[in-house]
Amino acid sequence: NFLILDEPTNDLDLATLRVLEEALVAFDGCVIAVSHDRYFLNRVCNGILAFEGDGKVHFSEGGYDYYLEKRAIRESETAAHSAGPKKLRERVRVQANKLSWKETKELETIEADIMSTEAEVERIEALFSEPDFYQKRGEETARLTEELAAARAKVDRLYARWNELEELRTGLRSS
Repeated sequence: NFLILDEPTNDLDLATLRVLEEALVAFDGCVIAVSHDRYFLNRVCNGILAFEGDGKVHFSEGGYDYYLEKRAIRESETAAHSAGPKKLRERVRVQANKLSWKETKELETIEADIMSTEAEVERIEALFSEPDFYQKRGEETARLTEELAAARAKVDRLYARWNELEELRTGLRSS
């Protein structure tokens, strides 16, 4: 239950890459992966061990973007100590607009969730548009109507959440 992967995304097509990502996310063991693929690191990793140069190694919980965010905060704190309290207050205000690690992970996967739910809506609508639908599947009409309504409602909820997360990420949302 221990894997060491060196550039695992090289030479993989998108479908195989998606399967690899899902398998690694579901894997219960420990995975050490070296990769230049930021999307892969964000999707798969829940901890980053970063070699930052000058013999410094830093561990950060979360994905790669979260590590970069925390690194920028650390660097700004170092600069804030020399710049004074005004700069520190500005940094804290900017930090308040950032997403949590969980929200960042949710934002990374929500587009795929929307696409799959929209595909489900299209699948059900295609069934209803078949010329002989009511002759062949008349008994399924009520169930499929409920499924279609539920899928449309889910799409609406996902879009609303996506918009909310994007507003938080970009700092456009007023508290």
